[in-house]
This record gives sequence, structure tokens and C-alpha cells, in this order.
Amino acid sequence: MLSLQRPASQAEFSREFIIPNPLANHMRKVLHVGPCDTPGGMATVMHTLAEFPPEGWQAELIASHAPGGLWAKWRAYRRAKKELIRQCSSSEGRPDVVHVHTAADWSWRRKARLISIAQHHNIPTVVHFHSGQFHDWLEAGGKKRKKSVRTVLEKKNIVGVVLSKRWAELLNHSLGELKYVPNPVSVPIFDNEVTRKNGQMLLLGRNDSVKGHDFAIEVADALNKTVGNVSLIMTGKAGKGRSYIEKKGWISEKEKQQLLRESSILLLPSLFEGQPMVVLEALAHGLPVLASEQLHSLPSSVNLLPRSIPDWARFLESFFASSLHPPTAVLPDEHRIEHVTECWGRIYDRLFNP
Repeated sequence: MLSLQRPASQAEFSREFIIPNPLANHMRKVLHVGPCDTPGGMATVMHTLAEFPPEGWQAELIASHAPGGLWAKWRAYRRAKKELIRQCSSSEGRPDVVHVHTAADWSWRRKARLISIAQHHNIPTVVHFHSGQFHDWLEAGGKKRKKSVRTVLEKKNIVGVVLSKRWAELLNHSLGELKYVPNPVSVPIFDNEVTRKNGQMLLLGRNDSVKGHDFAIEVADALNKTVGNVSLIMTGKAGKGRSYIEKKGWISEKEKQQLLRESSILLLPSLFEGQPMVVLEALAHGLPVLASEQLHSLPSSVNLLPRSIPDWARFLESFFASSLHPPTAVLPDEHRIEHVTECWGRIYDRLFNP
């Protein structure tokens, strides 16, 4: 299995390079393009797919986005565009497939230009839709927006991929036939030696109103009036809060894994999601999940409720009232890295050898 190593310092366009391999010249290359250096689920997926490429393939990443202000984001995009052109036009190291990771709105507008570069050089391209808002964004733009996206996907050497069968069915009418591949999880599967901190709730997400931080805080407030001895740890937001709320900002991967092992339940009160990696990682750790019922493409073991503070407070009050909290959450086999890698291998092979 090939693995990747991160440069000691951020490269100018933040790529990850494959460790030299004597068989590399006999392997095909997939080039992942997207926000691999921006904290979030899409970056996690990109790194996982690049670390575990299908058999016979090697992988490389180009970062098209950067944290920070508009200038930092623009610079990252320009560097990605320049590097993509360089690789696509190179006689050595030219990718056999370009795999573009996109969300909706401006993410799509930027990626459409990058897709056109791969197409100009006649390189087969995967367009991988991650955003849970893509359907709503598409519908809001009417026929003109649908036609513009569909025109991109109708090229003979392009395949569009979404995260679930339900997503494919939802978008097929507007965009034509789409493949679906679930997000992968490569973290160790749960073992029985996990020790949970009773009453510790966890919210992992960026500081964005759609993620539901304020909603989770109100739920914690309600619980501490009735149950007491309940705490909430959240990422994305920083600063001091109530004594039972800890705002951590962004955390390391090691710290995230530790929180998934020791918390009692993961909260996902988001308004929109694609197929959130944090849920899959939680299930891999056996951590129960409570999520908003309007979210699609979540495994059946996730607890779903209307986005109502009284409903969530009642559920959690009952949950914490139990003297035992055995992790009953189960990660479906379709999300295991072995299955996902095989799916991508079939897609890449068909694109490369139509």
C-alpha cells in the first residue's frame, strides 16, 4: 500500500507527494484537486483517498483553497490552477485521471474552471460532489444553472459522483446519470476498551451558522437545568463560555480521535450536510450520534430528531439517565476503506479504459 508524507513546511501550493516507489512508472496516477488544506470533511476525504489509492494507482493532491481571507483563498486558487496546467501539459508525471472535489456555489464556479483545464488536455475527469446544499443551490438557479452544470458533466470523459444512492436519485433528473460512492473511513474500528465520560457531549464542526453551535449551546443550557453534570465540547468556536461548555477552536487529528473515544455522544444539529465524515468516524469508534432529521445520507444507526431544543433535551435527558451507555453505533461496511477503494478503482479504470 502506498502512503503519503506531508512536507515539513507548507509547500507553495500545499501538495502532498508520493513516497518514491520503484514501481511508480508502471502505475497510473490520479490527481486530487480540492480544499485538502482547509479543515473540514472534504479535506479528510481527500487525504484518505490519496493515502489509500486503488490497486495499480498512485495519488497526489493539489490544494485549491486555503484558510484565511479572500486574498489567501485567491492565491491558493491561482497556484492550484497554475500547477494543474503544469501537470496536465507535462510529458512526465501527467495524471491519468483528474479527480475534482467540489461543493456548491462559488466552490463549483472555481472548480468548473479547473475541470475545463483537464478537459482541454483530454484527461478523464471525476467531478465529486460533496455539498449537502448542492441540490438546493441547483434548484435556486433554475434551468440556466442546471444546464450549465449538466453541460460540464455530459462530456464523454467525465463522470459525476455523489455520496449516496439517494443523492444520485435526487440529482439524476437535473444532471443526468451520476455514480455514487460513500465516504471512506480509515480510522481503527471500535474496540471494547473505550472509556466514555458520562455526560460529555461533542460537536465537531467549523464556525458556521449551518453547523448549529448556538443550537447545541441552548440544548446544553436546557440539560443543565434538568439533569446537571452535563458538558459540551465544541470545535470551530473559541473563547470562554459557560463552565460546562468548552470551546476549543480547531484541534489536531490526535485530539479529535481522543474526543471521539471518550465522549458519550456526538451532536450534529446542522442545517445542511453532505455525508459528514465526523459521523462516520464517530460510528467507527462506536460513539452514538444524534443528528437533525433533515440531513440525508446518514447511516441508519444515527439517531434523528426534528431540530427542536425541547425534543433534543428530552432525548438526551433519557440517554444520560441510563446507568449504562454501551456504544451501540455501528459503521456500515460500505464506508470501510477497502470497499470504497474498490469502488473508486472501478470508476478510474472505466474512465481510463472506456
